[in-house]
Amino acid sequence: MYLRTDSPTALVRNVVALVLFGALCSVVPSVVAAQPSNPGPGSRRGPAIEALIESTGPEALQSFAEEHLAPTYRRSFAPAALTAHLERIRTACAGFGGVTAQRAEGGGTRLTFMKPTGTVSVVFQTQDAPPYQIVSLVLEAGESAPPGVQVAPISWDQLEQRLDEEGKAGLSGTVLAVRGGKVVLHRGYGYANREKQIPNSTETIFAIGSVPIDFTRAAILKLIERKQLKRSDPITRFFADVPEDKRTMTVEHLLTNGSGLPDFHHLPEDADRDLSWIDRATAIRRILGQKLKFAPGSGDAHSHSAWVLLAAIVEIVSKKPYGELLRTEFFAPAGMTRTGNHEDADRFPDEAFAVGYDAQPVGTVNIPKYWGKTSWLVMGSGGMESNPTDLHRWFQAIRTGKTLAPASSAVYREPTLMVGGDDRGFLCMIGWQGDDMVIFCSNAHQGPRDYTAAVGRRLMELVREKRD
Repeated sequence: MYLRTDSPTALVRNVVALVLFGALCSVVPSVVAAQPSNPGPGSRRGPAIEALIESTGPEALQSFAEEHLAPTYRRSFAPAALTAHLERIRTACAGFGGVTAQRAEGGGTRLTFMKPTGTVSVVFQTQDAPPYQIVSLVLEAGESAPPGVQVAPISWDQLEQRLDEEGKAGLSGTVLAVRGGKVVLHRGYGYANREKQIPNSTETIFAIGSVPIDFTRAAILKLIERKQLKRSDPITRFFADVPEDKRTMTVEHLLTNGSGLPDFHHLPEDADRDLSWIDRATAIRRILGQKLKFAPGSGDAHSHSAWVLLAAIVEIVSKKPYGELLRTEFFAPAGMTRTGNHEDADRFPDEAFAVGYDAQPVGTVNIPKYWGKTSWLVMGSGGMESNPTDLHRWFQAIRTGKTLAPASSAVYREPTLMVGGDDRGFLCMIGWQGDDMVIFCSNAHQGPRDYTAAVGRRLMELVREKRD
């Protein structure tokens, strides 16, 4: 499975979704996607169905039908009946927090959309030969949401004892807890590598999902601080041939959910929506070529693609690769030695990493080192690794003015909750309030209702406690 999450910019809206979803580990709407084992080319129509459900208006229904439904299947409906069929599917699955994909009995692929109230499934079959268009699309009855795994409360006074108990119960990861500005606990639990019996430690490196969105935000603030760009700058300053409907889009819109861009820009032919390699130019072309959800500045919707555009702006303005700017301007000054893009992981031996478990493995060993170069499918919004030690250093450097000037640090406005994850078994949760902070990285994550998420939820509750 994989969990995509976002950053502080959509926090208020998404905390409500997190509570409804029963676990503090989904922010976007997130997409939890387990690819079918040995998927055929037709299974790649799944992302198009997800996009349909997130769309609005009758034009989107018509466009989906023309592009993705086989002509013979379209002709089996009266025009009005086909529109009504697609609208029923879109309405039934709207507001999903995650989606899994698996082989359906009798052939085809079943997409199960997870909502706060339960699940709704759509089963589709495709042609056996190119262009692999859909020949059957059926909405199945849903199921009520089962209760998530329950974990007893964790208090500051019993923090060490409770985590020892959870460690014996199967907790796998590293926790760093700060109270009153002092580190009161920093320990690893469970195994980083079960096969080699290597325990998680304070130095173990984890994949961190969408947490790098916050790195991108800081990089933009750094450039604004240096007067190299302004929040009001239109994107036409940075990109050529911007389509007419996006010419009023600004850096501010990208930073604050106001761009109108769709959430992602992967295509059905991309084998992996995170890891398939595309370069910066391809990402920009795809993103600017997408149909907007709303005119820039007229709505509110999170977009990972917006953060990818911001990462591109960072490179264009600074004339440095995104990863290099983060290293020189933020990571090195903060003393962060184990944070970087996936390609930076080669400097460490396999034993330095936590292996992702209970999910969909990728690579020779399921660690970032074997996931390939960070793709512009996620650059600026994911594709990095770190650990609680480095993440704590990141926030300390921001707050103390080591990496951002005081004015920029004030604009940064630290959130109270950040969550990142992927479909390869990793979860990263960061919460803080005032001088209290908890950072939790795990390498045994299945989804938003599993044991790891339940422990993370309890840990995040610590920083919401009222202090006497």
